[in-house]
Amino acid sequence: MKRFAVLGAPIEHSLSPALHNFLYKKLALSAGYERFEVKQGELKDFLASHDSTEWHGFSLTMPLKEEGLHRCVSLSEEAIETSSINTLKRIANGWKGFNTDVFGFRFLLERIAEAAGPESDRGISILGAGGTARAALVALRNGGRGIKVFRRNSERDSSLMRANPNIEIIDWSEVSSAFNSEILINCAPADAMSSVTSSIQFRGFLMDSLYSPWPTPLMRVAHSKYFSGKDLLVAQAIRQFEIFLDLSLEHDSTFTELRALI
Repeated sequence: MKRFAVLGAPIEHSLSPALHNFLYKKLALSAGYERFEVKQGELKDFLASHDSTEWHGFSLTMPLKEEGLHRCVSLSEEAIETSSINTLKRIANGWKGFNTDVFGFRFLLERIAEAAGPESDRGISILGAGGTARAALVALRNGGRGIKVFRRNSERDSSLMRANPNIEIIDWSEVSSAFNSEILINCAPADAMSSVTSSIQFRGFLMDSLYSPWPTPLMRVAHSKYFSGKDLLVAQAIRQFEIFLDLSLEHDSTFTELRALI
C-alpha cells in the first residue's frame, strides 16, 4: 500500500486525510493518508525516520512550507517561484517539492471572475507575506489588476517581488485601506487579523486561507461573497492528489464532491 500524510503543527484540525482517503476509496486505490505533528526544525529527522519506500509523499502545512525546500533534490516551477512548498513526492534520488497552492488559487480566482462580471478598478489586496501569499501572487501573474500586499515586516519583500514583480508592498500600519479592494486575499494568521477587524466591514469578495478556528476573524466582517480556507484546501488537494498518484481528475466535479465532505 502507498502511504501519504500531512505534516505540520498544530495538525489535529487538518481535514486533508478526509479528502485524500475519500478519493482513494472512490477510485479503489491501495493507498492511505495520515497526519503527523511535526514542529519547526523537526522535518529533517521525520523524513529520515520515514524513509522506507512505502512512504510516497507528504503534504506540508505551517510551519514547514519553507523548511521543506531544504529537503528537496528537485523543485517544480511553482515551488521555485514561490520559494515555498506544500508537497513532497518521492522520486528516484530523494524528494521533489511542489506548491499546489498556486493551482488552488488559480482555480478559485477563475470562479471569482466568473461570478463577479466586469473587472473593478479597486484591485486586489493580499494580507501576509509567507508562502501562501506568494502562491497567490504567482497565481495572479498577468491578471491585469493592481495588486497591493500588506505585510508586517520587510524581511520577505524580495521573495514577494520574485513571486510577482507587478505589486505594491505596503506596511501593515496601513492595512485598513486593504478593505477598500474588490478582492481581499487573507494569508495572515488569525492573531494578526483579530486586532484590525473590530471596526471594519468588507463588502468585496473575500478569499480567506484560514478555516480554523471557525469563524475566522475576517469571516465575522465579510458579507456573503467569499471562499474560505476549506475551499482553498480542497482546490489544492485536487492537484496534490494528481501529483501523488500520477493520475488526472476532472477538476470541477471533483471540487464539488470534495467540498461537500467538509
